[in-house]
Amino acid sequence: MTPLVARIARIARVAMVAVVTLGALVAGHLDASADPSPPAAGGAKPPVDPYAPFAPLEPRVLAQPDLHFVYQDPGNYPSMAWSGVQLLPSPELAVGRVRDAAGQLQTETAFGLRWQLSPLLWSWGTNRRVSRWRFFVVDPLARHSGSIELTASLEYFWGHVERFVARPGIRGYFPLAQRGEYLSMSLGTSTYSYDDKMRVAYDVGAYVLFGLFGIEASIAPDHGPLSAIGTFRIRYF
Repeated sequence: MTPLVARIARIARVAMVAVVTLGALVAGHLDASADPSPPAAGGAKPPVDPYAPFAPLEPRVLAQPDLHFVYQDPGNYPSMAWSGVQLLPSPELAVGRVRDAAGQLQTETAFGLRWQLSPLLWSWGTNRRVSRWRFFVVDPLARHSGSIELTASLEYFWGHVERFVARPGIRGYFPLAQRGEYLSMSLGTSTYSYDDKMRVAYDVGAYVLFGLFGIEASIAPDHGPLSAIGTFRIRYF
């Protein structure tokens, strides 16, 4: 055998040994990946194979949010703000016919101020899951989205009529635009005592801006001195 042929034979044997060794390593790696070793005793994790591919990251599990709806009745109660608004009067103008010194009837005008309270209100325009009743403190939505209320007002006039007038009554509110937030109206009746006689009056009103401002017209057909009253109502609660 010539030296060249002997050298080629040695190179071939070395290459064959390298190929067999590499094949054995690859086969062992594939077997380890397909059949991982069972966990160690006691629940401990098996040793990490440095040649194994990176395991996928575990997803982060978050707690589910509370999807239950809870309805709570409005906790309205008298406060300093409520008291201050109640003390704010609404200006009004009363027109009536009275007799002068000669006994002739003439039309006179008196100016007045009105303070109002709502001892009790029932609203049909609020959510049915919350209470429809309000006592003294009445939110505008409950009143102007549709309601019936018992009213109590105190008025003071000066002019041809100069006295205090207490007027209990009942009034209904009806929404006209945007559930009464933009525009609403009212119809009501009231009674009052004048010269030891009970009088009856009827009123109609229109309100804007959540009921903050409104105009009311009251008519007492059987009472000359206060036969017609126009009120610029300023009221929030």
